[in-house]
Amino acid sequence: MSQKTSSCVREAVENIEDLQNAVEEDCPTGCHSKLLSVSHSLGDTVPFAIFTSKSTPLVAFGNVGELDNGPCFNTVFFRVERVHGSCATLSLLIAFDEHKHILDFTDKDTVCEVFRLEKTNYCIEVDLDCFCAINCLNPRLINRTHHH
Repeated sequence: MSQKTSSCVREAVENIEDLQNAVEEDCPTGCHSKLLSVSHSLGDTVPFAIFTSKSTPLVAFGNVGELDNGPCFNTVFFRVERVHGSCATLSLLIAFDEHKHILDFTDKDTVCEVFRLEKTNYCIEVDLDCFCAINCLNPRLINRTHHH
């Protein structure tokens, strides 16, 4: 049996990384910046969920032990920070409902209750070849403040 040379999930995550990097700038007012970029209004994050071969979403935990300010949380939503080979560093996106309550995906809450996602400094390292599906979400979920 031949070894897979490419993974569709890996390709999707690499594409998301490229899209995000195209928006991030060191000097946003410089003459070489993307001043006319349409995506400026959408921010710099393409949120997504990834799924195992059993169709279950990857769940990760942030602020375990509450050593940093803020609550311990779990999430199924991520932002790609860096792709290196078949591995990736993903930052955890914390999910809130429209009443600003943190959602718990290991307990009772469902993804349909998500109103807002926020970036965090918590990361997870993943092997992209271990996932079978990726579900990209609307970038407008990041830091959302009201219904459209």
